[in-house]
Amino acid sequence: MGSSKKKGQQRKAAAKKALSAATVERSVSGLSGDSGSNSNINGGNSNQSKIVAKVKRGNNYATKRLTSGVEEEGFSYEQSGVLSAVLGFLKRCEDETFDQVLSSVGGDLKSPSSWIYILSRGSYIEPSCKLQIAENIGPLVRCMSNDMERLLFKSNKHWREGIVPFVKLISNVMENEDNNSLEDEKIIKTLLQHDDLIRTVVQMGFWDVHRPDIVKELKYEGLVSTDIVRASGILIEMLINGMEGESRIRLLKNIGTTPIVNKEYDSSCMVSYTAELVRGLKTEDQRDVTFQILQLLMREADCIDKDVVTEMIKLGTNAAFTSDYEGAYYVTLLSLRCMYANATNNLSDTRVACTIRAGLIEMCLNFIEHYGEHEFFAGDDDESSSFYNIIGCILQGINNVSLHQKSAKAIRSIPVVNVSLRVARMLLQCQIKLREKTNINNNTKCKELLDMVSSALDINGSYCCRCNKSLSKTKVMQCNGCHRMSYCSRACQKEDWLNGGHKLACCKSYTDEKSGQFQGRIFPVAVPQNERAATKLEELETNLNMVQLKMFLYKSETILSQASSLNIPLYDCVAMFDLTNSLPTVGVVKYTSFYKKPEEKRGFEESRSKDNITCTFCTYFYGGESEDRVTVQRFFPHEWLSKQIK
Repeated sequence: MGSSKKKGQQRKAAAKKALSAATVERSVSGLSGDSGSNSNINGGNSNQSKIVAKVKRGNNYATKRLTSGVEEEGFSYEQSGVLSAVLGFLKRCEDETFDQVLSSVGGDLKSPSSWIYILSRGSYIEPSCKLQIAENIGPLVRCMSNDMERLLFKSNKHWREGIVPFVKLISNVMENEDNNSLEDEKIIKTLLQHDDLIRTVVQMGFWDVHRPDIVKELKYEGLVSTDIVRASGILIEMLINGMEGESRIRLLKNIGTTPIVNKEYDSSCMVSYTAELVRGLKTEDQRDVTFQILQLLMREADCIDKDVVTEMIKLGTNAAFTSDYEGAYYVTLLSLRCMYANATNNLSDTRVACTIRAGLIEMCLNFIEHYGEHEFFAGDDDESSSFYNIIGCILQGINNVSLHQKSAKAIRSIPVVNVSLRVARMLLQCQIKLREKTNINNNTKCKELLDMVSSALDINGSYCCRCNKSLSKTKVMQCNGCHRMSYCSRACQKEDWLNGGHKLACCKSYTDEKSGQFQGRIFPVAVPQNERAATKLEELETNLNMVQLKMFLYKSETILSQASSLNIPLYDCVAMFDLTNSLPTVGVVKYTSFYKKPEEKRGFEESRSKDNITCTFCTYFYGGESEDRVTVQRFFPHEWLSKQIK
């Protein structure tokens, strides 16, 4: 190629480049209003480049037009570099003011909220860029989560202006239009890696009640706090619905335990999201949604603490609240969940005790009294979700652990006399209505529940293992050997040691040769699986031993009647007390039916006393994660069946 021809082509290329640059400059000037041109964004690829260039330079008009959606078909937020530029601007928000950022690029943008709107619109129009946004909005999340220092470009005004687009951005990023659950979960997991996102979303939901300072500011900007509160609830639902398996449980746990107020605003308020939702059941607005979320938090993630239990029972004993059948039903169902530990079906002595101290028994009595004759109280015979069945499950649970250490103390701490009088009055009313044939089915159910309350109160307490005398906390004397037998005096302890058979059982294991005279635990024979289980077993045995004589005396007529029907002497009988039922039962059998092995039968026959009757007491023992039963054997003189010891 000749040199002249080559130089000519170079001149043409340079002229074309100059023309192109001039065109871009005129277009940019017109877009920003400098030249008075009415050029439209929809003008070809060159216009896209101009828009991108202006947005990168912080141009207000170009940025506003882009956020309003006036972009041509096929415009890519990701490929054009707009997203990267905007994310870069927002990244600087932690260290620089808005004016400093604009000065560095020579722009005239009015508010950084426009950049958040671009991200929001980009995630909506171009779903493929959601992951990129989720990965890089950490600085924005940290800025918006600091509602005290307002780090977003060091301006309260800019922070307030960013609230709405920030909420919309998070919503758009999480929204799943393609039903791609794996991609959706990946995006949510990426979002959750940013510190304080959960806390911010949760606390926004309570601004209208707990943050009057923000409510006032939002009004100044013409914003309604209730809209943000509602949006918070929607975001939480989207987060929960977007996760599965263990990740979902961890997320629920995180949400449920998050404080509802920024500790920098009020360090004394440590109320969790779960506890505040319980309070929210008082209002009928969104009650069904609130109940469903509470069930998830409590059942799947075990978000239950003392505050949650206290708020639950406080709500259930609220006179105004008990007038609402649906609300009472909801709080009763959730209270039942409060009795179980680690999202399992194992009752927790600690939690049952906590609910009792908070007033669970009194709450159940309130509901029996108020709704005993309600048309939906009993439900159908096979309706396990009826109000009657739920209250029955609560009282069954209390009975099952009523002799465990913490639950026993909790029952003893309530005003038993007052509660017993109330139960007696309610039982009398039920009996009157039954005689009058008024709503027989429901009143029969009410009587069953009231009997269960009476049972929990009656079998509890501290009593001398020898004479059944009621013991106060200061008068309880325990055997120094086994620490399982309690006495009112040294005289009773000595009598039980010499003539009551305790000498054979104290600190010793069961043997077949001692079948007839042994007093102590016979099942389980195995050693508890850990030290904690061993301690719980010892506590259970102590409380069980204290109430055995009282139960024996209460059931004296039944024992005599059943023994008489067997037509065998009392010393050949074994009275089996079952405390695993909602109402303790006793069944009398011949010793040959109880002792299955020949050596056990022989040992019983050779060592028994003809002056005594053998009794066994069976109740629940929870060791670790398994549910076990413990059976303790005692024997009492025949004469005690007909002669009450005072």
